[in-house]
Amino acid sequence: MRSLGPLLVLMLPALVAVTLSRAQAPVPDSAAIEQRANDLLTKLTLEQKIDLIGGEDGMFIRSESTAGFPSLKMSDGPMGVGTWGPSVAYTSGIALAAAWDPELAKRVGSSIGADARARGVHILLGPGVNIYRAPMNGRNFEYFGEDPLLAARTAV
Repeated sequence: MRSLGPLLVLMLPALVAVTLSRAQAPVPDSAAIEQRANDLLTKLTLEQKIDLIGGEDGMFIRSESTAGFPSLKMSDGPMGVGTWGPSVAYTSGIALAAAWDPELAKRVGSSIGADARARGVHILLGPGVNIYRAPMNGRNFEYFGEDPLLAARTAV
């Protein structure tokens, strides 16, 4: 159980943010959202928090009715909604970044997000935000290249 601590730290805030966004879009750095997230988290025991990130049925995060967490649907990405039936296939991250066009990246991201919402997907597992460092990495096509400025501008 000790090794799950860092994973909880990384996953739980995202889980809370997605849960809160089901009712309305979150406002960045909103004190009200921070307070609601903290209120929800205080209702959970450590075992319940760990159980939440365990998942079920392959691509869902379990619900926790005692704290008001709904079941959350995930999908593979980042080149489109890769689960839940046929989907539009978007360009790879490295090809998108090669256009050096942040506005194009924004339009692609908005389109993928709209497709995810239309399928009832709450969490899209992408894009891969990393820097292309080693050719042996099998996920480099998801990243936005090896230039930090380009990768940052494309990811944003």
